[in-house]
Amino acid sequence: MISYHKAKVDEAPEIKKLLYKTWVTTYSDIYSLEAIKTVTSNWHSIKLLTKQILNPNISFMVAKDNEKIIGMCNALFKPIDNSINIQRLHIEPSYQRQGVGSTLIKKIIETFPKVCKVNLEVEKQNHQALSFYQKHGFKKVGKKVFVIKKIRMPCIIMEKSI
Repeated sequence: MISYHKAKVDEAPEIKKLLYKTWVTTYSDIYSLEAIKTVTSNWHSIKLLTKQILNPNISFMVAKDNEKIIGMCNALFKPIDNSINIQRLHIEPSYQRQGVGSTLIKKIIETFPKVCKVNLEVEKQNHQALSFYQKHGFKKVGKKVFVIKKIRMPCIIMEKSI
């Protein structure tokens, strides 16, 4: 049975492992393993994950099957315009297409009752994610390029009104 709850600091190492695994699975045809290691070591350090888990303006949820973390989503609330930015949504590959990602997004949005807009960035070649977000009502509204130690990651900015 899959359960959902706010992430705990002691879960950060397991979350980091999940993030690395999903990055390798999703992006190994797009980026070298060295590039994936560079990006994930910067974006998914235990220190950064812990800081985000403890931040009251970030909702950080995990999905578990028994005791194993099989999915996670975190989003930053921006009170200036009552929006949230989904920073990450990652699901263990064997659990994809089973409603885990949809449930995590729903629970993240419910965390912020005043939210009226949700936005996110998705790597432009991640066609599965683009399709998932479009299915959930997100529209393409712009482009952005992240640069991590000379690794360029072109992304699509997507948005949805609540």
